[in-house]
Amino acid sequence: MLKVWKFQISLFGILFVAILMEATVIPAVWAPLRVDFFIGMIIGQIIFVPFSQGFPFVILGSLILQAFSGARLGLIPLLYIFIFLAIEVLKNFIYLENAYTQALLGIFFYFLFVVAMAFLSDFSYLKGTTSPLAAGAVLTGCLSPMMVYIVGRLQTVYELEYE
Repeated sequence: MLKVWKFQISLFGILFVAILMEATVIPAVWAPLRVDFFIGMIIGQIIFVPFSQGFPFVILGSLILQAFSGARLGLIPLLYIFIFLAIEVLKNFIYLENAYTQALLGIFFYFLFVVAMAFLSDFSYLKGTTSPLAAGAVLTGCLSPMMVYIVGRLQTVYELEYE
C-alpha cells in the first residue's frame, strides 16, 4: 500500500512540474501557446494503472489545474473526466501502447478540449489563435508518449503489478 502512495505522490509531483511549465516557461516563450501535459498522463494512467486509482488522480489533478486557469469553476475537471472516460472506452477498441496512437490521441483530445472550451465559454477564445493551437496540438501529441513512458517507468520503479 505504501508503494501505491509513493507512486501517486510521484505522479502529483510530475503534475506540479508540468503545471509550472505550462504556467510560466511556455507562456514566456510564446504567450498564446498552450501545451497539455495532462492528456499524456491520462493516457498513461489508463494503460498502466487500474481505474480505481486512475480516476481519482484525474479528478484531483484536474481540480489542481482548475486553480491555475481562468475558466469557469468545474469546467476543466468536467472536460478532463470526459477525456479519461472516453479513452477508457477506447482502450477496448484501440491498442493504446503504440506511441503513434498515443500521439494521435493527444492531438485529437487536445483539439476536442479546445473546441469544448470554446463552445462552453466564449468563441472569441479561438479568434486569431489558429497557429498557436496547431502548434500546441502537435507539441501535446509529441509529449503524450513521453508522459505515458514516465507513468509506466514510475510503475516499474515502485514495482507495482496490476492485472
